[in-house]
Amino acid sequence: MREFAFKSCPDYLRDKDGTTPGNYCMIEVKPNWHDSTELLGYWSNINKRYMFTKFVKFLVKAKMFPEVPFFVCLDEMNLAPVEQYFAEFLSVLETRRLIKNGEGEDEVVSGVLVDKEYFAKLGTLSSTSGTLGTLKTDRDIYFKLFDIQDKVEMEKVENDSDSLLTEGLTLPENVFIVGTVNMDDTTHQFSRKVIDRAMTIEMNGGALADIFKNNSDLTYADEPMTMDDMKSRYITASEVLEKCYAVVNNQEISDYIQGKGEEGLPQRLEEINKVLRGTPFTVSYRVMNELTIYLAVLLDKAVEDGTEVTTDNFKPYVEEAIDKILLMKILPRVEGDDEMFRISDDERNLYGLNNQVDENGISHEYTKLDWLREIAPQHTAEDEQKYMAVDKLKEMIGRLNRQSFTRYWP
Repeated sequence: MREFAFKSCPDYLRDKDGTTPGNYCMIEVKPNWHDSTELLGYWSNINKRYMFTKFVKFLVKAKMFPEVPFFVCLDEMNLAPVEQYFAEFLSVLETRRLIKNGEGEDEVVSGVLVDKEYFAKLGTLSSTSGTLGTLKTDRDIYFKLFDIQDKVEMEKVENDSDSLLTEGLTLPENVFIVGTVNMDDTTHQFSRKVIDRAMTIEMNGGALADIFKNNSDLTYADEPMTMDDMKSRYITASEVLEKCYAVVNNQEISDYIQGKGEEGLPQRLEEINKVLRGTPFTVSYRVMNELTIYLAVLLDKAVEDGTEVTTDNFKPYVEEAIDKILLMKILPRVEGDDEMFRISDDERNLYGLNNQVDENGISHEYTKLDWLREIAPQHTAEDEQKYMAVDKLKEMIGRLNRQSFTRYWP
């Protein structure tokens, strides 16, 4: 995350010693966070003012520089229950939609995180030469929150919007939030509500000897990335049908994505749900939406790289999207004991399933996880890194057989 911040930080947001880009904010989550006040702030009846937090101030700062990507890292975010202190944010996340702004450009808008009345009560703006008067724009509020009084610094910001005073603080489109977690008995598990709204990436570290290599990616770039490199193209699956070049220009691909036929993207997800039926882990429209968008991004990247996407070469992109959604959205939800993953006799008879699995000379009961592993995208011995969900499922199955309980996390 910090590397992204370094590579996208423009000159005017860089710090002098090169350690903390101005478009990066780390927030240390504490175990006693059980509501949103530590993250979003609160109204103080004692001080008669709203107590703005580092997180809220950073979101306001991001609104001042909409062409720059801003990054928030919630460090050790599961030291406290995420669905409690992050509840309002998760709810507002669901309100996002893509609209055309006044200039006719695509813009992502959302509901309000902090009400406008609290910004209106901030007071007056000051400078080194004296009081400048009441706060009239987002720019004024930014200067007030960060106590910026130097006119040279003030002139760096050109944002003349008044949205904070007329609407309140919404989610800036240029903010990306990542949380780091350690999954052990000292931390909180993620609820399915949280996992449904996030992408899970498991990182197990590299070779220990790499620590001796004298190279660092935490340096500023000569040509920083901008929001043009990272902007969301789609919020909903329906937008894929309207905007994705490979889909718009190929009716068969469009029909496959919509499930108009015996085979299609919805049918692939329904096949996964068929396996998970009888457990709490079946997925719904939200995962279907994310799967469609992920596939569209893969297709867009292929077109940008000069590949002509056709009906004949389209399916590998589908397999890659399903593999990644299994890893990032579906399997992190899955945990339970032997009984949770036992296949009923009716299911065995209806679908002609096995009773036992014999792998490497060791037999075990054929479970829902074995079934799911069979329908997941399969890699070959020559290309073991192509699809990773089958290997994660093998790991989970092994844990279930050894301990009679399994989950995604080690």
